[in-house]
Amino acid sequence: MAELKVATWNLYQFAAPGTYWYERDERNDYEPDQWARKQAWIRDLIGQLDADVIGFQEVFSVAEFKTFLTGLGYPHVAVVDDPAVDPEDADVFVGPVTAIASRHPFVSPPTALAYPGEFIDNAEVAEDFTFRRAVTRAEVDTPQLGPMLFYVCHLKSQGAFVDSDAVAALPDWKARFREHLRQRATKDADQLIRRNGEAAGLYLAAMSELDDRVDAPIVVMGDMNAGPTSSALRVLTQQDWIDNIANIRRSGIEDAADRAWNFTWQLYDAYGLLPSQNVADRPVTHAAGWRYPAETLDYVLVTNALNPKNPNRMATVSDLKVFNAHFQEENKLETTDHAPVLVTITPVT
Repeated sequence: MAELKVATWNLYQFAAPGTYWYERDERNDYEPDQWARKQAWIRDLIGQLDADVIGFQEVFSVAEFKTFLTGLGYPHVAVVDDPAVDPEDADVFVGPVTAIASRHPFVSPPTALAYPGEFIDNAEVAEDFTFRRAVTRAEVDTPQLGPMLFYVCHLKSQGAFVDSDAVAALPDWKARFREHLRQRATKDADQLIRRNGEAAGLYLAAMSELDDRVDAPIVVMGDMNAGPTSSALRVLTQQDWIDNIANIRRSGIEDAADRAWNFTWQLYDAYGLLPSQNVADRPVTHAAGWRYPAETLDYVLVTNALNPKNPNRMATVSDLKVFNAHFQEENKLETTDHAPVLVTITPVT
């Protein structure tokens, strides 16, 4: 049976010429020739991926995106939210959206994933807490494995944005440094809370799907804006070992089938499922910037149905590739500052 290939990719400001991202500035707008080169480069790399299903982040120009992907052989394209625009300038985008493109039909129209109410009920967050960017929930009818559920996400960004004008208005450098650091501390903490809350929402939503079918093949993929050892990934995967549960040592649970529930209620980083994986050699998915190092921010996570170590698996994660050669080019405008992550899933025969 043929393999299934899935990928996630942050395109970096997919905004057609004549529009801007975040502010009306010539640096935040593509000239037609730049846009043509960016599209040609994306087209070539998508051809190299040869993926059945691709989740995307940082889509601004939705109509152009749908036309572009349809032309590349993906007849099933969905965007479940509208990009946010500046209320005072309709040509300026201030919030991108996620998207999904598939060679295979959707079981039903994709939707925005509802944020689980149970987190709001049990955590110290506002009653209207939700995903900052809508998560695309899509069920795809794959010829390899039948219906598969995909979440495409883009968690809260890193980096605290300090109001420089407010800082500059202060009377001396003592006050300016104090205010700059005060804002940075507050906003860094806020972003951690938001990102971890979003991670918890994704995890709880996926587990709710498993309530109806514990062996469901679910793929959670996207730009998590967090490293492999971050609290957000720990929340998302729940891979921390359980030694004691219900006041009993896990090893003391007599029935092996009962002990195995540990693995059902987890998500697995596809990279960690490969026998050859080495944490030290993990390829980065986000290019280095002028104030931050290259790092891994993009992931494909799967449920136990696709875990090679699960004897009852329906398929197995068999390969993972990161396409980051373009990081050497230092031209993220016509490429992207993220690398697509491609995962191959092989059905059990």
